[in-house]
Amino acid sequence: MNTEYTLQATKRENKGTSSSKKIRKNNGIPAVVYGDKDNNNIILDANEVAKQIKDSGFYSNVIQLKIDKKTVDVILKDLQRDPRKSSITHMDFFAVDKNKAVVVNVPILFINEETCSGVKLGGGKLSHIQTEIEVSCLPKDIPENIQIDVAELELGHSIHMSEIKMPANVEHAVTVDEEHDSPVVSCYEPKAEKVEEVVEASADASEETAVEDKKEEPASDSKEENK
Repeated sequence: MNTEYTLQATKRENKGTSSSKKIRKNNGIPAVVYGDKDNNNIILDANEVAKQIKDSGFYSNVIQLKIDKKTVDVILKDLQRDPRKSSITHMDFFAVDKNKAVVVNVPILFINEETCSGVKLGGGKLSHIQTEIEVSCLPKDIPENIQIDVAELELGHSIHMSEIKMPANVEHAVTVDEEHDSPVVSCYEPKAEKVEEVVEASADASEETAVEDKKEEPASDSKEENK
């Protein structure tokens, strides 16, 4: 089981809003562990969490949670942040069994973007429609990321869920078939550039028309003008 992430925690005896506020004031984060024998209300160190959460793998891999003298393997299920300060205010974890499959969201890693056919030859741009995939597997098989090679992706085309090569022992957590096969990444022609080309073409046409009109304009009769 992948447990490269470790967090130290202490049990939280008091519950409620006032208790949570006090915990945050003392640089702690109130949290709950679900799926264990009982729901463990715990306190985490905000500085320790801030260091580890910078790694994207923290969100999808197994975390070894040391609660006093007890160790529980968990995955992060949810976290809340203060919208004004962006600081974490609460975290939810789910205890995992090494012999039972879990459902987690794994980040997508797009590779060969710089050599993408639709971008390099077609002048297109890539659109990351999805940035993570929900997968089902044993905790030990949770991948760090799911790689998608876009080197051969042509302009006007997309790569769909069914085309993704999943790692060994890892499956889609949702149904993927002809009716449920959403795109993950696409290569499109930028609309702004198309509009610019149309405007330029229109300007050139107007300029040519003006020149032609000037050529066809009859010369003025100087004698009539002098009368």
